[in-house]
Amino acid sequence: MTRLGHYEVVRQIGEGGFARTYEARHIYLDEKACLKQNINLSPSDTELLRREAKLLWRVHHHSLPSTRDFFQAEDGSTILAMSFIEGRTLNKIIEKHKALHPEEVAWIMQRLLNALHYLHSLGIIHGDVKPPNVIVQPEVHNAVLVDYGLASLLPTRKSKAVGYTPVFVAPEIIEGNPPLPESDLYAVGLTMIYTLGGDPIAKTFPSWVPEPMQEFCKELVRYDPMERPNWSKQDLIARLSDIRLEAFGRRSTLEKLVEKK
Repeated sequence: MTRLGHYEVVRQIGEGGFARTYEARHIYLDEKACLKQNINLSPSDTELLRREAKLLWRVHHHSLPSTRDFFQAEDGSTILAMSFIEGRTLNKIIEKHKALHPEEVAWIMQRLLNALHYLHSLGIIHGDVKPPNVIVQPEVHNAVLVDYGLASLLPTRKSKAVGYTPVFVAPEIIEGNPPLPESDLYAVGLTMIYTLGGDPIAKTFPSWVPEPMQEFCKELVRYDPMERPNWSKQDLIARLSDIRLEAFGRRSTLEKLVEKK
């Protein structure tokens, strides 16, 4: 079994443009971890991973991963060790089920918005909100936003995005403008449309999606970021809670569980 620092690699779980991720186990603590290792031994890729580690170092939130360690492997690559997030990604869930019930989508998006509200309060723009980066944990009723490789800290007017994912990127990023909190919220809107079984490119919805939820998404994906909702204009999490109450007669799944007893 391959060993990286104090960790034994269990299996590879992903590969992106510049790094691979692994499920691993700490050899002394016998605890799971997620390791991210840069593929190319280049100063630029090493710096990308170091930036991600520094961003995550200050993050402590139940819907976000946390940094465990950062070190250099024997081959010269760098390793970011993070908390291991159990669950399935949104894209895998939708590949299997085609769509989720709007009430399920509502609570998942509430968790996602809560995580982004926390990040934005720290000056961090995630920069890559999309279904593969949202891990759903139905047993603990949580959704975790992962992968900070394209994140920005306190961007200025001269800042440019490190990169982006087509389909789920806000138009201002494609145009070369600085990342904004509204850029992440645009991606939330597209992710929500996708999870509801809609088309994020055409921005269309299945007929069964309640009109207030459709309107919520449409506001998030307005072309002009200044016309989108943001945290200073309204509490987006509370608004989605109000939509749940209007559409389904309850604000939380806990109420649904109580009703069943």
